[in-house]
Amino acid sequence: MAQTAIPDLPPIPSDPEPAPITAGKLLPKAELIDLAAFAAKRAEKLGLTIANLTAGAEAQAAEVARSLAAAGFDPKMQADAAAKAQAKARVELVANSKDARYAELRALVAAADGLAVTEALYASPSAVLARAGLGDQRRTHLMQQVAGAGPVEVRQLATLAVATKDVVLGAAIQSVNDRMPRRDRPVSSAELAAALVGDETREVQSAIAAIRHAVQSALNKNREYESGKVRPLDRVKLALNNKDA
Repeated sequence: MAQTAIPDLPPIPSDPEPAPITAGKLLPKAELIDLAAFAAKRAEKLGLTIANLTAGAEAQAAEVARSLAAAGFDPKMQADAAAKAQAKARVELVANSKDARYAELRALVAAADGLAVTEALYASPSAVLARAGLGDQRRTHLMQQVAGAGPVEVRQLATLAVATKDVVLGAAIQSVNDRMPRRDRPVSSAELAAALVGDETREVQSAIAAIRHAVQSALNKNREYESGKVRPLDRVKLALNNKDA
């Protein structure tokens, strides 16, 4: 009697992997602002280098045209010879300047690559406020007091935190508030965080956006220079990203 084949069981799904923790370090606001200024200067320097290289090729073409004009050649021949001279000069300049241009780009890309941790920790004012006073006994004591307070008292404490810029008290309120069902929360954690650390968060996010803009701007200019063609889509994307920053 033939045995009935036992169908293969479906694979047992594995537990989902926890979200990866970004490697790197948290950069202070002052360092980020300095880094944004550095990136802007390096991007500007690369732009000037490319402009000078382009002008050099154009100057060689103009010199060829002048020489042919002085020799009495017709305008079409002058234009053709100038175009060929410019194309040849551009190819040579692109090759000869590659190391210098890529050194600037590597410095810029390295600056942007170190932003992941800071960007994650400054994703919102609530994220910034959540870590205020971590490990501080005062925050622990305040959380106990807030947990035992009624809605009116919690709102009063939130007003006090904003008025005195007490971020540790604000962090304690946010922590207790966020553990409650949304409909039962006496205050808005988002509004509380925005009032206490919103300015700091925006300044950091602005610095990060400026760094990324400088890097992408430099990359776009270099691509256009190497290809000898304008890349309209890249320009539009860069402008839109800068507008949203």
